[in-house]
Amino acid sequence: MIRSLTCGIVFYDEVNELKRLVPQLKTELSGYSVEWLFILNHEQRDIRLWIKQWISENISGAVCIENPSNNLGYARQLLLENASNAYIYMTDPDIDLKSQSLIKLIQLAEVESLNDRSLHILGYGGTVINKSTNQFLQTTNDFIFKLAKKLPFSFQIQNHSHLETVDHLPSCHLLLKKEESLAIGGFSALFNKVGEDLDFTHRAYNEDFRFIFLPSSQVYHNQNLSFGKWLYKMFLFGKVQITVQKLNFSKGLRLYRFLPLLLLLIGSILTILAYTQVLIAALVILTVSLFRPAFLGFILTILCYAVGELFETIYPTVELKNEQELQALTKDLSSRVQRANN
Repeated sequence: MIRSLTCGIVFYDEVNELKRLVPQLKTELSGYSVEWLFILNHEQRDIRLWIKQWISENISGAVCIENPSNNLGYARQLLLENASNAYIYMTDPDIDLKSQSLIKLIQLAEVESLNDRSLHILGYGGTVINKSTNQFLQTTNDFIFKLAKKLPFSFQIQNHSHLETVDHLPSCHLLLKKEESLAIGGFSALFNKVGEDLDFTHRAYNEDFRFIFLPSSQVYHNQNLSFGKWLYKMFLFGKVQITVQKLNFSKGLRLYRFLPLLLLLIGSILTILAYTQVLIAALVILTVSLFRPAFLGFILTILCYAVGELFETIYPTVELKNEQELQALTKDLSSRVQRANN
C-alpha cells in the first residue's frame, strides 16, 4: 500500500495558479502523508525569495530548492533526486485537478499485477485536457482532442478510450517510481525549456519500461496563450522531437513521430508536381474552415509542428552533448543551486 508520496512542482512565478492548485492537491491527498517539494525556477533572486516565503507561510513543511539557472530538465531532475518517497507525483501550477484523478493513479499503482517488476511499469498518467481563454485556440484544442481518440498514438494530446500502456506521458500529470526513474538517468539538463519529458519517456521506452494511461484520471491544462504563441510552441515541440530522435538514434526511433515531417515533404513535392490540384485542395480547406474554424487551427498546428521538425533536421539549433559534456553541464547547474541555497 502507498501511504506516503512526494508532490513535486516546478514553479516560476505563478502564485495565483499555485493558490488554486495546492488546495486541490491537499483535498486529493488528505489520506496520505505528503512531502511537498518545490523547485523555484526563476532567474531573479528577489522573486525566488518572495515565492519561497509565501510557500513557507502557506504550506507547512514544504521544501523549496532554488534553481536560478531556469533549466526545466534539471528542475525535473531535482524533483527526482530530492524526493524522499518511492513515488513522486509531478505536476505544474497551470493544472486543474478533476476530483479523484490523482487518487485513481495512486490506486492504479497499488494494484499488485502492475507492480510486478517483470511488467516494467515506470509511471502512471491520464487525460490532459487543454483549456484556453482564447476562443479560436479552445475550439482548435477541442477538435484535436476529439481527433486524438481516433488515433492509436498522439504527439502532445492523448485521448484513449481504455486503460492501456503508452510510450509517453507528459510531466504535468505523472505519478513516477523514483528509483527506476533515476536508474535510467532521470531528466536531462539538455532540455532547458521544452521536451524534457519526451526525452525521458523515450529513453524509458528504450529500456523496456512502459507507462499506464488511465482515461478517467483527468486534469485541465490551462493554455492561456495567443494563437500565435501556441503555434510557436508547436514549432518548438517539433524541433525538440528531432533532437530526441538524434540523441537516442542508436537504441531505436519512434518512426510515427516523423509523420508530420513526412506529410510536409509530400505536400511540398505535390505542390511542385501538381500545383493546380494543391491549390484546389487549399481552397477546399479554406472553405471548410469557414464553417469549421477549428479545422484550420488543426492544419496550422500540424504545419508548425512539421516545420519545426524540418527546421531542426536541416539546420540544428540544439547543441547535442556527449555524456561527459552533459555531466559537466549538470555539475555546473548543481553548483549554482547550492550557491543559491547558501
